[in-house]
Amino acid sequence: MSILKFAICCYPGMELQKMIEACQYHKMEFEVIDLLASDWMDKVKGDFDCYLIRPPCIYDEHKSIFDERVYFIKNVLGKSIYPEFDELYTYENKRNMAAWLRHLGYPHPETTVVATKEDALRFIESTDFPIVSKSNIGAAGSAVKILKSKKQAKRIVNSIFGCFSSEFAFGFIPWGKKNGIPFPRISRSQRHYALFQEFLDISHEWRIIRIGDNFFGHQKLIGGNGLASGSDLVGWVAPRKELLDMVRKLTDEMHSTSMAVDILETKEGKLYINELQTIFGSYLPSQMYINGKPGMYRFEVESNEYVFIEGEFCQNACWNLRLEHIIKRKQ
Repeated sequence: MSILKFAICCYPGMELQKMIEACQYHKMEFEVIDLLASDWMDKVKGDFDCYLIRPPCIYDEHKSIFDERVYFIKNVLGKSIYPEFDELYTYENKRNMAAWLRHLGYPHPETTVVATKEDALRFIESTDFPIVSKSNIGAAGSAVKILKSKKQAKRIVNSIFGCFSSEFAFGFIPWGKKNGIPFPRISRSQRHYALFQEFLDISHEWRIIRIGDNFFGHQKLIGGNGLASGSDLVGWVAPRKELLDMVRKLTDEMHSTSMAVDILETKEGKLYINELQTIFGSYLPSQMYINGKPGMYRFEVESNEYVFIEGEFCQNACWNLRLEHIIKRKQ
């Protein structure tokens, strides 16, 4: 096996050490590049076999900078990146994700994106409540709010677009907690756009993960706030073939090989795609347990079947498995 050289482009405070350890595990060369640094362009022009990208999921502004610079690496310099640009561009970008799902015709909660206060108010007047309000970026349900009335929705619209003028829009500010003390996340305020989504009465949510031809799945259970996102409640239940097929078909159409797809299941048993995340929280050594045994499914093209392989495959937040896929592809 030839030794590849990777450029690790990881947003500060994310998974840098895990990406380094994944390269060390596979005995590959690597160099760390800070895409937010002023000398980023000089650094990315080095001789690398692939650029490993771990974008931010906190600030819209930093995500935009990452997208711009990854676009430059991929489309201007013509370099190989992982995950692919389309996967990264839908990551923590709910507006873009909604467009992809609508274009490809996959079932998803009906989503309306508006960029003016007038359109937002027209939508509120014509819709049925409850509805869900989301920000474009924000992991673990940090900026998701269930709106139960027209009055509540108008308050959020006034925050996002300003009561009298967009020049005075403070934005909708989500709240967080530190050491048990709530505080306003002012730097994450949502301004000048609104994203409204159909409210679905769900029983649970599925997370189905694809990396290469490997698949994992488990349930995300409903928390006390009525949401599955961010509840940290897991149901280790074997996913149905229907779910695996849906994710395989979607990711094939998106030319994606690193994706977590969150799928809502209603109490009537209908399935709706809720999130697409090419990078996802993976803190356990396995993302699937069947009858108490950790493992993954590997899709076999010849038999059109998913074959269970026992073992732990999610070390270093699944970067070990991602690099294994890249290395096989490069051989």
